[in-house]
Amino acid sequence: MPLLSAASSHSPRSVLGLLANIIFIASSQLYAQTQSPSPATVAPLSFEVISIHPHQSTGDDPSSRKVLPGGRFVATATSVRTLIRIAFGTEDDRISGAPHWIDNETFDINAVIAGHAEIKTPQQFQQLILSLLQERFDFKFHRKQIEAPVYWLELDKPGKTGPGLKPSTPGEQPNMSNNSNGAKADMRVTNSTMTDIAAALRRQAGRPVEDHTGLQGAYDFEIQWAPDETADSADPSLFTVLKEQLGLKLRPAKGADQSIVIDHIAEPTPN
Repeated sequence: MPLLSAASSHSPRSVLGLLANIIFIASSQLYAQTQSPSPATVAPLSFEVISIHPHQSTGDDPSSRKVLPGGRFVATATSVRTLIRIAFGTEDDRISGAPHWIDNETFDINAVIAGHAEIKTPQQFQQLILSLLQERFDFKFHRKQIEAPVYWLELDKPGKTGPGLKPSTPGEQPNMSNNSNGAKADMRVTNSTMTDIAAALRRQAGRPVEDHTGLQGAYDFEIQWAPDETADSADPSLFTVLKEQLGLKLRPAKGADQSIVIDHIAEPTPN
């Protein structure tokens, strides 16, 4: 598996960008809203070695997470809240009951999967991070079902897609990346289903996105847009790009979502 990495601030948007970058390249299906991995459908992996140390700051150190060949996961200057976000593919407003230290303290983590197994699905990656939290931070939680604003991803015109949305060539490696420098954002997609794409758009749209396009199969596209469109922006908004280039639209709707309630979490156990 190729090197997969991301460096980020501690913001929810950047963490979800990390999740998209890591697990879409690793496989073909991102998290399904805030559901945790299903042991019944995903072969479980486990870390056989986990080294966790408080991060010794030398200033404004970047926070980063990397998945490396040989089944290694390396995190630097990473908060426990960041790990929770990754494990559930969720955002701050969907996490409650958290003590202050999960934001204020950061850690360096070096972990190796048993047998040096490679991560092949996003569910496996999330399950690994969740198991790390449970094993080393005594993490206990429960889910609370809530009604929340969502977007429905639909065809702008029934039966018609835009010129930028192209069926994938059979045998292509599934891949998705999201990048943003504040003024411009881009998304590059290869061999991904509309369910995958809808899940990835959650970060960009700011709320869960459900696939209602009716499109089957996998698709490729590349789009660029202004995350915060202004009169001086060189690129249009995400909503405009989806409509004009891909023939898709995001329609506001009501839907089900889940929040994660922390029942217990503690400082990491010794190595």
